[in-house]
Amino acid sequence: MTQARTLFIRPTSGWRSIDLAELWAYRELLYIFAWRDLKVRYRQTLLGAIWVMGQPLVTMLIFTLLFNRVAKLRSGTDVPYPVFVLGGILIWNFVSGSIGKTGNSLLGASYLISKVYFPRLAIPLSAVVSDIVDFAIAALLLIPMMIWYGVTPGPEILLSPFVVLLGGVMALGIGLWIAALNIEYRDVRVVIPWILQVAMYATPVVYPLSALPERYRKLAMLNPMSGVVEAFRATLFGTPVLIGPLVWSIVFAMLVVFGGAFYFRRVERRFADIL
Repeated sequence: MTQARTLFIRPTSGWRSIDLAELWAYRELLYIFAWRDLKVRYRQTLLGAIWVMGQPLVTMLIFTLLFNRVAKLRSGTDVPYPVFVLGGILIWNFVSGSIGKTGNSLLGASYLISKVYFPRLAIPLSAVVSDIVDFAIAALLLIPMMIWYGVTPGPEILLSPFVVLLGGVMALGIGLWIAALNIEYRDVRVVIPWILQVAMYATPVVYPLSALPERYRKLAMLNPMSGVVEAFRATLFGTPVLIGPLVWSIVFAMLVVFGGAFYFRRVERRFADIL
């Protein structure tokens, strides 16, 4: 006869390590959360997935009209400006959207956190996973756009998933910090969208880094998203890769995701009490 085992869940003190084994054991829950987010997002919607592609398309048209036709801004390469700016919009929307959803994910799941135990990291991680699906759908826009403008991708395009993964890691790390802070300081959720909106214009989404004066270009390279956006375009269009900004983006992503995960684990024992 097999004896039943009892699992005791006790609060911890101080810093806690990232228990990847526990997270892996709950991987089916991660899938359920991600699938739930996708179903909620597309249920009872008139346009469904079309809206996911329509949003970056309309944004691309507006930016092309304002910055290319009116302000005479160019891509700085042989890539036509509409395709150039669409690549930047897609990766920026993915990262910024993942940051916003990850930062607010705990507040949306407060009814679960206060009732049952599971690795809380699964909630913000599922937000990034579901956003990858949205990105994949929106990225289909690139196929007709590149065909229309005669842009032929090179073998570098096979590296684009790794750049997307880098953006997802960065979004997860920043989102973990925001999610943990959001529990105690609810005004954080009000400030973040404004910061992301301003940050888009500080990132080479609608302009190339080469369009900036030298002194401002070096400042823009300190923006960790600059390396992600430029690297994503490089994999799509075969343009030169800026190694310095890309390396800084990788270092920043690693620092922010591990720092965010450790801080998240440190404060998660108070989540149920506060929520």
